[in-house]
Order: sequence, then structure tokens, then C-alpha cells
Amino acid sequence: MGSLSRTNATADLSEHAPLPRGREAAGRARRLRRRLLVPVAMMSFAVVAAGCNDDGSTSDASASPAAHAGSTAPSTASSQPPSDPAPSDPAPSASSPAASSDSDADAAGPGRCTANGLGMSVKQGDGGAGQVYYDLTFVNKSSRSCALNGFPGVSLIQRDGSVIGKPAKRDGASHGTTVIGPGKTAHVVLHTLNQGIADGGCWKQAAYLRVYPPGSKEALTLRDPQVRVCGDRFTTTSVEG
Repeated sequence: MGSLSRTNATADLSEHAPLPRGREAAGRARRLRRRLLVPVAMMSFAVVAAGCNDDGSTSDASASPAAHAGSTAPSTASSQPPSDPAPSDPAPSASSPAASSDSDADAAGPGRCTANGLGMSVKQGDGGAGQVYYDLTFVNKSSRSCALNGFPGVSLIQRDGSVIGKPAKRDGASHGTTVIGPGKTAHVVLHTLNQGIADGGCWKQAAYLRVYPPGSKEALTLRDPQVRVCGDRFTTTSVEG
């Protein structure tokens, strides 16, 4: 028993006994080389895989920065603002209809006659069988041609400015556009009845005749027109030459 104990003690001492310094240094060097060889081999494999395509051709890593998963550099297409689309219609120039001046409108046709550019007169025309007609004439006092189209607004006015009866009603169809040259005239026909022809009597004698040319918000006024309406009949035709 004593010899066996000594033998086990000797084995334990020999197992935990320190190695000589030369052998210990050589073991550490081998372990360090094994640790360094593993990442170097992995890096070499990654370089070879990144440098070759499936068909064996070499890829250009600098052609597209967006191809690198970790890259934050914007591509050329996204760094530039998109160009505006070409307009479907060109902008109007100074000579286009959208930018035309009043002179261009005159070249296309005469403008509408205004109250400021017109004069007015009225006289009784031929009648018969109890019918009374008045010829209302417009004269172009301006230096350029103008046009009238449609029916005027005609009313008989008292001295206090109130309307006598009702404004003239429209009679017949429109004659279309009438162009009036400088100093030229156009006219409408006012129609009423002789006294006693129809019920309703006659309206008061008018102090003024107020006429709105077609399309105008300004009126012409004629003093003491000598127009008297009877039988509640008061109409006007459209303007014609």
C-alpha cells in the first residue's frame, strides 16, 4: 500500500509539472498560427467571390455604388432633379390670339358700338289702318366702324325719371350683326297704335326717350321725342342697316 501511494503521487506531480520553457513557447506559436489562418482564409475567399461573376468575368465594383449593401452614396440618377416635361401647348406669344391687343381685335372685325360713340334721332314713319310707326336712327359718331347685334332697350321717361308704361317688347326675329361705318346709320322701328283702335287708352306724353344700344349698360337719352303710345302696344324691331 505504501508503494502504490507513492506511485500515484508521482503520476500526479508529473501531470501537473510545468513544461520546459522551449516546449511551452512552441505550443503557443502553433495555437496563434491556427487562429490567424482562419480569418485570412475567409477574407481570401470573399475577395475571390466578389471579383468574379458566375461566367468567370470580372465585375466592376465602382460602376454602381448602390450595389454595395453598406454603401450610402446616392446614385447619379437620384442626385439630379427630374427635368420638367415638355408643355403640350406653347406659351402664347405677343402675336398669338391669346395676347392680341385691341388693334388685333379690330383687324378681326369691328367692335360693338358703345353709347358714347353713337347719336340718336326719332321721327314718325308711314302708317295705316290704325298702326303707328316711329323710325329710331343710330348714327356712328366715332372714327372707326362698329357693330350692333340684337334688340335695343327702349323706354318712355317722365321728367322725374320714372318710366311711363312698360319698356318696348321685342318684335320679330333678330336681323343679325349690322356694321356701321363712321358717320353711317342703322335703325329700328318702334310700333304702336292710333288712339281708339284698341282698349287701354294712351300713355302720358314722354319727356324723354331712353334707349340702351344692344349689349350696352349705358343709355342714350333723347329729349321731347314726340312718341305717344296707345292701346298698350309698344314694340321694337332689332337693329338693321
